[in-house]
Amino acid sequence: MRTDDLVALLGADDTPPRPIAPRLMAHAGVGLAGSAAVALGVLGIRPDLLAALADPVTLMKWVLPLAAALPALRAALRLARPQVRSAPAQWLSVTVALMAMLWLVLAAVSAPPGALWPQIRGSTALICLTSVTLVGIVPLVVGLRILSEGASTAPARSGALLGLASGGLAAAIYALHCDEDAPLFFLTWYSLGIMIVTALGALMARRMLRW
Repeated sequence: MRTDDLVALLGADDTPPRPIAPRLMAHAGVGLAGSAAVALGVLGIRPDLLAALADPVTLMKWVLPLAAALPALRAALRLARPQVRSAPAQWLSVTVALMAMLWLVLAAVSAPPGALWPQIRGSTALICLTSVTLVGIVPLVVGLRILSEGASTAPARSGALLGLASGGLAAAIYALHCDEDAPLFFLTWYSLGIMIVTALGALMARRMLRW
């Protein structure tokens, strides 16, 4: 078939594409809910959750991941359309990440002598990192399969944004269990878990979202 004939054929196809956003929200949402149910079923929810939510510092364990995740999700959905080259919402996520990193640096500088590493390490660092990563991978994989039906012109960036969204939501879910409220702990390990899921999203998307 000649190129002109192919272009004409494609132009004559007036079948509207299936919307991606509702299906991604539904399918990835189910994946996130399933992985969250398993994780919280094994780990449990902290008994003093309401008191924790009332503390402004501890509340940041939910506010920061969600504030990074939701704009990232919006940006990933926007980039699924081939005519879109930019996603301003992604800069909100970048701003939140920079604020979290600045807070981490300030907390590290102000830590008492000899208390820096104990506060960072806590007692559940490995559980935290593993849980955030595993909970975030499920909606990431499901979401990438849905995004593959779009036509992102920046696959790695789309995957990274979806990974950031998945990792951020996973961190917020894990915070329902986590009772380690020292900023040095959750800023370190939540951020690391989110970064791992974000990196996986970028790597997987290079293959899964390739045209």
